[in-house]
Amino acid sequence: MIRSLTSRFAVGGCSSPDRSLTLPACRWEGARRLSAQALSATVVAALLIATPLAASAKPSGGESEDDWGGWQGLDSGFLGRPRQAKNLDLPLEERRFDTTDLRHAEARRLAKEIRRAERKGTGDQRGKGRGHSRSSADTQTAQTTVSAATLQQALTLEATLAPVTPVTAAWLRTREAGLYAVSVADLAQGMGQTESAIRNSASGGSLSLATGGQATPWYFDVANDQILFAGEAYQTFYTDENAHRLALGAATGNPMAVTGTKFTRRKGAARPFRDTLIFEEEKSCETCLKYDTVTLAYASEPDADYWFWDYLSAGYKDEIQVALQVPNPAPSGTAELRVRLRGWTDLVAGDEHRVYAELNGTSVGSTLVWDGFAEAVLVADVDQGLLDPSGNNTLTLRNDYDPDTHPGEYLDDVEIDYDRLPVASDGALWLHEIGKGVQAVTNFGSPDILVVQSPTGSAVLRQDARVESDSAGGWRVTFIVDATADYLVVERGALGTAAVAPDYPVVPSLASLENEVDYLIITAPEFLGTAEALAAHRSVDFGSVKVVRLDDVYDEFSFGRVDPTAITRFMDQVREWAHVPSVVTLLGKGTVDEKDRMGYGDSFLPVALTVTPWSLAASDDRLLGIDGDVPFAIGRLAITSDAEGLAYVEQKLASYESDGLDGERRAVLAADNPDEGGDFHLNSDLLAERLLDLDFTAVTTLYHPDDPVSTSLAASSTWETEYVSYDGHGSYTQVGNSRENFITVASATALSNEILPLFTALTCAAGNDAHPGVRSLASALVLNPSGGAVAAAAPSGLSLDADAQTLGNALVDRLFDPFEPNTFGGALGGAKADTAGEIPGFMARIYSVVGEPAVRAR
Repeated sequence: MIRSLTSRFAVGGCSSPDRSLTLPACRWEGARRLSAQALSATVVAALLIATPLAASAKPSGGESEDDWGGWQGLDSGFLGRPRQAKNLDLPLEERRFDTTDLRHAEARRLAKEIRRAERKGTGDQRGKGRGHSRSSADTQTAQTTVSAATLQQALTLEATLAPVTPVTAAWLRTREAGLYAVSVADLAQGMGQTESAIRNSASGGSLSLATGGQATPWYFDVANDQILFAGEAYQTFYTDENAHRLALGAATGNPMAVTGTKFTRRKGAARPFRDTLIFEEEKSCETCLKYDTVTLAYASEPDADYWFWDYLSAGYKDEIQVALQVPNPAPSGTAELRVRLRGWTDLVAGDEHRVYAELNGTSVGSTLVWDGFAEAVLVADVDQGLLDPSGNNTLTLRNDYDPDTHPGEYLDDVEIDYDRLPVASDGALWLHEIGKGVQAVTNFGSPDILVVQSPTGSAVLRQDARVESDSAGGWRVTFIVDATADYLVVERGALGTAAVAPDYPVVPSLASLENEVDYLIITAPEFLGTAEALAAHRSVDFGSVKVVRLDDVYDEFSFGRVDPTAITRFMDQVREWAHVPSVVTLLGKGTVDEKDRMGYGDSFLPVALTVTPWSLAASDDRLLGIDGDVPFAIGRLAITSDAEGLAYVEQKLASYESDGLDGERRAVLAADNPDEGGDFHLNSDLLAERLLDLDFTAVTTLYHPDDPVSTSLAASSTWETEYVSYDGHGSYTQVGNSRENFITVASATALSNEILPLFTALTCAAGNDAHPGVRSLASALVLNPSGGAVAAAAPSGLSLDADAQTLGNALVDRLFDPFEPNTFGGALGGAKADTAGEIPGFMARIYSVVGEPAVRAR
């Protein structure tokens, strides 16, 4: 029925992340304090981990939004369970836009397969030290075989796809720490240059190589027609790949120094050295991420690494065993073991976490005791006689706890410092801080051995090292150490192969203040087709439209490395441009799994997380460096294929903007039943009055349980209107709880309405596309090519009822202002500015436009 109401507007409400529990809405700002009553033994055992939430009342008076720790929890709590992720519509290889300009997309996919293959072993062995990563080359033989085959496939693909336009610079991409070679032929093909041009630049010393903005020494191996350089492992929360920029025509290069060829005759000793290994697994499974629950422990740390190796759960999982491959330990000495842990419960007063360790069945160190969600490190001195000479070791962690308590702990990573014998592994060894004397390294399979002194410093190729056979039938190398230094010793057959990607110049530079842009598109390179179509469409209304590729942002603002903060730094520069754009549109879904640990392959343009009272939530405001002041309309099309992006721009957006009003402006308001979360019926009555005051001619209300909300929202005819709003509980794949299912991703995808409305989701998480393998309800509506909504304003996390009402009021006022109509993104940005100081800052950061932000209300 159509109800014409004469009051005003309110909003909000939410459900638990798994949609199965209705939370006493969104008054539970203090939800980080866990309730023991909420810890269900059945659920914990079945789902591996359940992190319960508890509710609290919002403080009155002068508390700041950051003063969440002092808020008191309610007596009961709620379970946030991980849900089973679903694959998106198309397999990964079909989501790529296949053009010549995107020739590296398939190679990136193969690189992800390399990472997954290597993680089947003992985990990443990463090093920390003075400016370099240690022992990254010490991987299992089976892993190396798989990775080499996959890597060769990627390199072959790259080699067959030469750039059309010659360039004078290229990116050399590496993964493990080691000595790398790139052939002149590969460089010439990858850069569109002649081989003679590469050789002349290398021979004349006018070739430069830089890593992270710092000069990297290189050596031109004339005999083998290749460039050699040392590459360190670069492993972050977002990437396992390092980037080195090679440029021709440099005024001064940085070639390695080379010693003479007079071999030392002095007898060398196989002196041990101190090495550091880091073991970490970031498992590729839904239950290992537990994004809804794991981020609870990091609710105040938006940039933390929240992927964990394993967990302890008192009474349900009291022991962890992990394998540590520690190659060639010296038989004597003292190793130091460091185990990094994190609490994921805060159930009782005092120190509830107690964890102790065993190495190869022997207790090491003392019990580690701590409280709450804090990180803690168990440190133990270990007699090296306890390390297995074969390298195969087992670390066991156990928890201790009081009766009727259920503390839980995550295992993040394990480090070990130990004295290591100078025995090559897979034809290579990186020795650290070797003191003066004569050093020998054994266990090479070939006499063709390269020795580089200070490989990442003032590198010297040591041609004076003596190579001879050893008693085991292999080869050993001996060299003099005049001063304490690192040495990288590699047989030629174990040289790493760097992938070559041309560095196309952007003119003018993205950092140039001469840029004058009205409309800015930042796109993952897979979606250039969509970007170009959108640019053509918007060029009619905007004077200058600029498309910026994500990889170009990385090239200029993070030295070619994958790093979401590069986007933030880029946008800081955009604000200084000669003309600042009024609209910024992001193209590409982004998830919390940027490294594709889970294999969905659906994180194309990354997300940044922001702090909320409960856990972390994605925020494009934070990604773009917006904190309160919103100088431009912003929105994101969370597409996973270029085809769906083109369908949106060329069909949906074009159709919406070509259709005119028929003389009426109509709205549909749906609302959940009133409960502790809010009086959603009254909120919608108030909104209906507001819309009528803004020249709407008809407002239809759908109130649960009085009206068939689920049936109505699933019907295409309901969406044949100009504006739809929902007020009540919800989650990222539906509104309503799991019993109500007012509209789900599936039913949103099935809509076939011809009139396309704007949609606001005044609920929780309906715009959250950060989950790997899952599409949000808002995106399902917007990216449905046959119906749904043309754009949506929706939150990425849990939303507060009263504050959402305040923000929603301001949005409606700006969006439908008859005297000064605004774009959807501009209206939301203006609403955030209007309500600054009235609502917590996190509320503004989690609400964003899903879709193209320059659409206007009809």
